[in-house]
Amino acid sequence: MSSSSTCETKTSSNNNTNAVVVFTDLLGIVNHGYSLTWCKSIFAYLGPTAKDTMKLRSYCKLFSKALKPLPCWTSFPHPKYSSLTGLFGRFHELSESGSTNVPKLVLIENGIHDEGGNSVQINVSISIVGESREHCVVIGGLRMNGKKEDDVNVSNLTLRKSKESGVHGYNGASMHLDNVNVENSEGSGVVVNGSKRNTMKNCNVSHSKYCGLGVENGGLMTIDGNATTIHHNGTSGNGYGLYAWVSASIHLVSPLTKEMISTNNHGGQNYNGWGTIQTITNNNTKEEKK
Repeated sequence: MSSSSTCETKTSSNNNTNAVVVFTDLLGIVNHGYSLTWCKSIFAYLGPTAKDTMKLRSYCKLFSKALKPLPCWTSFPHPKYSSLTGLFGRFHELSESGSTNVPKLVLIENGIHDEGGNSVQINVSISIVGESREHCVVIGGLRMNGKKEDDVNVSNLTLRKSKESGVHGYNGASMHLDNVNVENSEGSGVVVNGSKRNTMKNCNVSHSKYCGLGVENGGLMTIDGNATTIHHNGTSGNGYGLYAWVSASIHLVSPLTKEMISTNNHGGQNYNGWGTIQTITNNNTKEEKK
């Protein structure tokens, strides 16, 4: 797009930063004269969401060049698959067949997406991005399988009323949860089994029947973000907010402490276990007694 091309302003909200992306879809009105370098800098600062990126790249050639294209992606609801279980089952089939056309990104629109409380089985590396944490709700959970080198990124949504654990990493792919609610799980809220590269940032885990976060079998979960909360778990009368089994670890990135993030769990059982709970400061660890 040359400097003589034109555009006018339009606002678009950013779920992650609450910044306002000021750009346009009304081309041909105002001579903006913005350079590619300028646009790259503004977009880098504002950090548009994946959904915003798709829209912005379609506005004009300048925006298309300034923003990196999304990886192979799809959206949900999907015209061919009525459930996330069906959609992810298809991803697994494609991966097993050796296809290179397996989506790397799923954008889930706002709404109630009812999986009947069942866990969606994830067997591939993928990013799952909801439109908003408050209004994009999955009735069910997620189970990370796949290979140890795989990563499953989940952001900006709510997982509610899973019949099992809300999110379960079962000795396969590592999970990376960002701005996610996990509520009213029939098992624990989040369970890590064996994998070590797991992260949680600014997540809320509440009203689980057992533990809010349980790490076992030598696994590791690293928690970051001042908006992180683990509360009102152990509704069955058993379980803790944070629990690390033998040889398992929970790392809290400073300034977080277990007292800050894990509160009001059943009977004051906010943290325990035979593993370790540590606060990480400047690449060093300070073990906290459980």
